[in-house]
Amino acid sequence: MTTGRERGEIAEVGGPTLLPPAPLDARAPGWWTGVTVVVAAACLALFNAQAMEGWLDEMAPGPLNAPLRAPVAAWVARTHPLDAPHAGLRRWWQRARAARFGAEQPGQQGAAAG
Repeated sequence: MTTGRERGEIAEVGGPTLLPPAPLDARAPGWWTGVTVVVAAACLALFNAQAMEGWLDEMAPGPLNAPLRAPVAAWVARTHPLDAPHAGLRRWWQRARAARFGAEQPGQQGAAAG
């Protein structure tokens, strides 16, 4: 970089090879983002359907979410075999938690704290 003494500006100096800039494709960023969102949504719908059911269970029953309960339950039942990795990780976590905390419940004093 060099500075312009006359106006106090900073001027960019090019690299060792002067190549013309690549032309920008105006639709590429939107296309890439759209594909990413669709792939992420499909993966979540297939491999994390139980989260949708849990989300609906946490919501207060109402006219907007009541019609979604049956289709979501059917989708969870249909994608249940795909939940094996999540179920295995959850079982592992529950065993580790039981080994660390035993029967202690949230908000209780642990044996080490007493």
